[in-house]
Amino acid sequence: MFWGALLAPACGGSSGATAVVDAGADAPAAGDDAPPAGDDAMTAEVAEEAAADLPVELPPPPQPYDRPTYMDLSETGLYADFAGKTLSDGVTAFEPTHKLWSDGATKRRWIKLPPGTQIDTSDMDHWVFPVGTKFFKEFSMNGVLLETRLVERYGVGPDDYWFGAFVWNADQTDALFVVNGQDNINGTPHDAPSQKNCGACHRGDIGRVLGFSAIQLSRPDNPPTLKSLAAAGTLSNPPAGGADFPVPGDDLTARALGYLHANCGHCHNINGTSWPDTQMVLRLSVAERAAKTSELYGSVVGKMLQYFPGGPITLRVSPGHPDDSALIARMSSRTSKIQMPPLATEIVDPDGLMLIRDWITSLAP
Repeated sequence: MFWGALLAPACGGSSGATAVVDAGADAPAAGDDAPPAGDDAMTAEVAEEAAADLPVELPPPPQPYDRPTYMDLSETGLYADFAGKTLSDGVTAFEPTHKLWSDGATKRRWIKLPPGTQIDTSDMDHWVFPVGTKFFKEFSMNGVLLETRLVERYGVGPDDYWFGAFVWNADQTDALFVVNGQDNINGTPHDAPSQKNCGACHRGDIGRVLGFSAIQLSRPDNPPTLKSLAAAGTLSNPPAGGADFPVPGDDLTARALGYLHANCGHCHNINGTSWPDTQMVLRLSVAERAAKTSELYGSVVGKMLQYFPGGPITLRVSPGHPDDSALIARMSSRTSKIQMPPLATEIVDPDGLMLIRDWITSLAP
């Protein structure tokens, strides 16, 4: 299910509906003007089609409500049937184009947007979601559920967001909220973050949501996409002319910059938690249509380090020399105060590391 039907405009009339078939006193008497008896089925079909064309009455958008006090996942509305893992109506799966590394876990993601609402896209780089929006992300390994995270906006203030992780038990019958997080869930290397640590990443965007954005949904297929959302009326300010904003550059460059945007950009931007220490930008903007002129590229390629505790390396990215680049040194480490990302990962991403190595190697010294 998607949102096109949910965003149908309300009726113009005060009653919210208009009669289509009237069988009252003004109905024609039997005779030349009356439909033949054999046309009853056709008349019913016409009436049914007309009724189907009537605008759908939608509930009013949610007003701010009290901060949730969830204790287990069944309270969040993700599942209509918790035991059967049947998703609730209005819960829609999505995929970001560029993925966040999570120690090899398999992930599924869903958004539940309140009926009749729109995403505020007046700033195409920073989407703001309506009150009542819920984002879920499920982590599993080898078919075993580990945790499900929730981001929910319950008010209009900048801090009116509920973050939390629900850890699945060993028999997969329940998932309980863990305010302090949990390490090595069910004997795996996967860790659930504490509630207070969720903000370390999510505060890097005013909409508090990662992975559902103009750049992450700019692709030709696998909806929802930026264009499908615009066509459904889900965006308050859709891009002019149906524009897309894919990551710029040749294939290798686009994949590398997209990886940095997805894995590092939420902290390394002017609003992120890493800004006071590095003033480094690893987040892309929709206005940047050329890789080499992007702020991300200019922020790292050939740039001196401000602070690095990991050895004699002096450049963030040394063109043509990955082993002399701090990006590679930090991605390769899982040592406290050196590793990147600094949270929620115990295992180096081999594919991501190779991607960034290949990109740096491709740069002219």
